[in-house]
Amino acid sequence: MEKVRQYESSKIEICRNCGGSGMVHPQVEGNWLLRRMQDADRLVACDVCGGTGRVRKHTEITVTVRSFQ
Repeated sequence: MEKVRQYESSKIEICRNCGGSGMVHPQVEGNWLLRRMQDADRLVACDVCGGTGRVRKHTEITVTVRSFQ
């Protein structure tokens, strides 16, 4: 005998890429420390959340329970 359960969950969470601020330092090539110091005051909108600081998270889980034998 087998039992199958499916679970779904949707929620809004804080963006992990920008920490909820919606802004990040731009990615640059070359000497990262020098560029970071030059661009310290320059921020751009986060690509992951689009500058909102929040993202939608949708999770789908299927659990199957079977007998040991």
